[in-house]
Amino acid sequence: MTTKDSLRKEIQNKRKEMPKNQVDILSKKICERLIDSSVYREARSVFCYNSIRNEVDLSFLIEKAIADGKRVSLPKVLDKAGIMKFYAIDRLSGLKKGAYGIFEPDEKNEETTADLILVPGVVFSESGDRIGQAGGFYDRYLKDYPIKSVGICYDYQIFEEIPTEDHDVKMYHIISEKRFININ
Repeated sequence: MTTKDSLRKEIQNKRKEMPKNQVDILSKKICERLIDSSVYREARSVFCYNSIRNEVDLSFLIEKAIADGKRVSLPKVLDKAGIMKFYAIDRLSGLKKGAYGIFEPDEKNEETTADLILVPGVVFSESGDRIGQAGGFYDRYLKDYPIKSVGICYDYQIFEEIPTEDHDVKMYHIISEKRFININ
């Protein structure tokens, strides 16, 4: 197992062990920290995600963004090659379980663009590097559509340095319950 893989597995296990009430409390703190930022205030449209396996839950932020009149979109994986597109939503209900057990919007919804994308990850570095779930979906998407990205995580997921590969895409910002790191 490579260093990247072992670090991914270690942090996935730590995240898996988090009690639900801790996930809820920290997720709300992270959402509130982001909502209070100029990055959120300046965004007209936001790409979010539906959390799985104790990732930071963005439900609070999604509902707030919709109430604030921002266009909110969620990803849908379209094929086995890992093509991901974002579709507008106006509420969290009505989503259907899609690839990897993640609730996704309907392809009939409007495909959108955004000026801010909130990116889940397993591990982040203080310089903006990211280790994801190993599917490469967000790296591929951000290479094709470079927009302002915010890595969303718990503070224990942030390291000074992490192993990277040429295809990895850096985040513009990283946010946790304790920090908002500006990279670019």
